[in-house]
Amino acid sequence: MRLSLSAYEMELVRKKLGREPTEAEWATIDALWSEHCSYKSSKVYLRSFPSTGERVVMGIEDWQDAGALDVGDGWAIVLKLESHNHPSAIDPFNGAATGVGGIIRDIISKGAVPIALLDMIRVGNLNKDKNRWLLKNIIKGIGFYGNSIGVPVVGGELSFDETYDDNPLVDVAGIGIVRKDRIVPSIVKQPGLRIVIVGLTGLDGLGGASFASRKLSGENEIGAVQIADPFAGKIVLDVTLAVADKVDAIKDLGGGGLVVGVTEMANGLGAVVDLDKVPLRVSDLTPEEILISETQERMLFAVKEEKVKEVCKEFEYYEYPCAEIGYFTEDSIVRFRYKGKDVVRLPSDLLLSPPLFMWDVKRPIKQVKERPEINIEEAIRKTLIHPDFVSKEWAYSQFDYEVGTSTVIKPGEADASVIVLPNQKLLAVKGDANPDLCEEDAYECGKYIVAEAYRNLATVGAKGIGIVDHLQFGDPRKPEVYYTFVEALRGIAEAAKFFNTPVVGGKVSFHNENKEGKPIKPTPLIVMAGLVENKFLRPSVENGLSVVMLGLTRNELRGTFLTKLYGSFGDVPKVRLNEDLLASELIIQGINEGKVKFSKDVGRGGLVTALFPILVKNCGLEVQTSQIKTDAGDDLLVKLFSESSGRFVVLTDDPEWFIRNKKGVMASVIGKVNSDSGILKIDGKSLDLSREIENYYNYLYKVIEND
Repeated sequence: MRLSLSAYEMELVRKKLGREPTEAEWATIDALWSEHCSYKSSKVYLRSFPSTGERVVMGIEDWQDAGALDVGDGWAIVLKLESHNHPSAIDPFNGAATGVGGIIRDIISKGAVPIALLDMIRVGNLNKDKNRWLLKNIIKGIGFYGNSIGVPVVGGELSFDETYDDNPLVDVAGIGIVRKDRIVPSIVKQPGLRIVIVGLTGLDGLGGASFASRKLSGENEIGAVQIADPFAGKIVLDVTLAVADKVDAIKDLGGGGLVVGVTEMANGLGAVVDLDKVPLRVSDLTPEEILISETQERMLFAVKEEKVKEVCKEFEYYEYPCAEIGYFTEDSIVRFRYKGKDVVRLPSDLLLSPPLFMWDVKRPIKQVKERPEINIEEAIRKTLIHPDFVSKEWAYSQFDYEVGTSTVIKPGEADASVIVLPNQKLLAVKGDANPDLCEEDAYECGKYIVAEAYRNLATVGAKGIGIVDHLQFGDPRKPEVYYTFVEALRGIAEAAKFFNTPVVGGKVSFHNENKEGKPIKPTPLIVMAGLVENKFLRPSVENGLSVVMLGLTRNELRGTFLTKLYGSFGDVPKVRLNEDLLASELIIQGINEGKVKFSKDVGRGGLVTALFPILVKNCGLEVQTSQIKTDAGDDLLVKLFSESSGRFVVLTDDPEWFIRNKKGVMASVIGKVNSDSGILKIDGKSLDLSREIENYYNYLYKVIEND
């Protein structure tokens, strides 16, 4: 058995127990002490996140499988964000599909009905056969599971960088809805409750938590990847929600399998589990295999003795396995038995108290060069043809994003997706990351991605109310990697506090490296949820509308998409959170008063990529850069490509409204929409972007489908 435990940790276990653990006990400890399950290298710093607030129903400190936020009228949304990076690198179809399944089970473990999914995907350069294969099958896997169980994929991200060649990132966020008074806990507080498992246990996913807690080795690790079965998942979804009011606690059997599920649900109490009562897909599994299998479509319930038959009867109606396998005790000892004999007998406090690590940090030395000569037209065209900025219709057209009839703003329509809740309120959601900026300055990046998500929600008329995050880095034992982790977390915490968007859940994923041991670019990611306070905006583009720009454009080019193309130079964007807040409030006010036809925040790619969605709507644009508010004088490169935060592009038929109501926000009229389809005129010079627009619509279809 391959363990992720260090020699130090193994010796610590021996000293605490006063004996040598059995093979099954080593497997148990390895799963519970893995980075994937224990957060042993991150927990100390995660405590700095703001996790409480007036809308927080369930936060990080509650030790639940998902966070929950009050959305009014007695309702709460349940949020969860997870990844399946390593499994997707080995088997992209099943890796991505089971990532969706795991998120769904986390949502239903709260008694919540899943109403939306977002997927954030990062793969390497599409010039490589393997990356095209990965992407095609990742998208198929997500669509296969989400479409089969009837949960819409309403948004996400799709980005490309060579740093992800061996180690793609596949993040999935889930959103559910539940009455606040019907949220089901994931932990038990009293002994005597029966432990009930549903689903079959097989050989797939063996040691998955340990596998996710080390770098990809290049060996055949297909056995650590779970197999997706969305049709079984649909049964689990429907019946779990049907019995939610009959049980005391629910937990998804995900990372670490049965040993982690039982121990975490016990939450310091003890448990007795008979492994030979676990329904098996494959006969003659060893006790160790039953313990750590991560076979999908399984749930764990804590049930009062008199209700066990009633709960199992609901599953048996669909011929779905359901069995009582043990009970919780008050002695704080976790015991797994096989054929009447203990194969695991370990104290809860040992299993739930791994050593916490704070590794050495070292600030990376960045090589910054002199600013090169850059041809403006060339830079515009090179930016706009990059796959990061093309239409993602190829991906989201494979998802059923309208199932459930709650999707108001669909994928690709705006900077954020909008869904209607049962209380008729509108929920906006968006995921954001910026690995290029994080590679240059992780602290500013942490602030930036929160601020950008807040701005994205504002573009549809929503105000952010809460966050879930996923922190994805290389090996934390490498000082430069750990430095970027600590700094990114510091930036996220600061911005979350400023915007009053508490972090109610998340995940840390370390050991994301290529086969040579080079870490990925630091990729913290956040998903923010917000509520539309009055009106929502479905963007529209019309000839004759004025282009208004909000915010100050600063001479901050390092860490931008431009310097990704031309090398690192200049200064890193410094995030002024108050500017993001004020500009976002002005946008929301403008939407509520009917003054905004189209709104987009100026982010990655700068003004060029903010204007491009207008051009692809069969319109032309005329822009006068002399009207752009900037600290860089007449520097056209800065005006077009700076990624300074706190800025928006707005289309309006009443530009003076923004000048009158700017309230501390810099605002100026910089151009007009015209009928010269595909023509961008900058300071009188016309650029015909017809080829770039054709590339925008066709690139992914041509590259992937013609592979």
